[in-house]
Amino acid sequence: MSLAEPIDVRLRDGSHVTIRLSTADDEPALFGFLAGLCLEARRLRFFTGALDVGVAAHLSAESGPDRVGLVAFNEHGTLIGHALCIELGTDEPGRAEVAVEVADDLHGLGLGTILIERLGEIAESRGLATFVAEVLPDNDAMLDVFRDGFDAEVRWREGIERVEFPTSAWRLARGRYAA
Repeated sequence: MSLAEPIDVRLRDGSHVTIRLSTADDEPALFGFLAGLCLEARRLRFFTGALDVGVAAHLSAESGPDRVGLVAFNEHGTLIGHALCIELGTDEPGRAEVAVEVADDLHGLGLGTILIERLGEIAESRGLATFVAEVLPDNDAMLDVFRDGFDAEVRWREGIERVEFPTSAWRLARGRYAA
């Protein structure tokens, strides 16, 4: 199976989700998804509750040789999750920033882990070796996903938790999620 093909996965509650690469056509669905997140979720993901949802949806739907996005849809075709990695460029070759957001009512069901795992598999196939993320110190749930699922190294730096882990950790996360 090609990494570009959609996949169907089952969450911890038994529901089914389809995950595929994002495209520019997903911008309206991403707008609705981001607009529907509670203010606290927006703050934790974007470091502000006063997010310009239109700009965020546009940037999230953007694709190119330096970025990969994934979207997750529930059985009804509603967008319920998004993940994105963006290469850091020539200053940090082989490294990409990773970010994920999941619908408020689906936290704890494994979707964030699955999205990062799938993104890691794709990133590794593109020659990227390391994911990095910046996470607010009070975002315990996201820090737990990175630590527990991917054995990420987390270091506090300038008021932010800096997370790093190998893209190859997708194998570890897949095994842990399956168990």
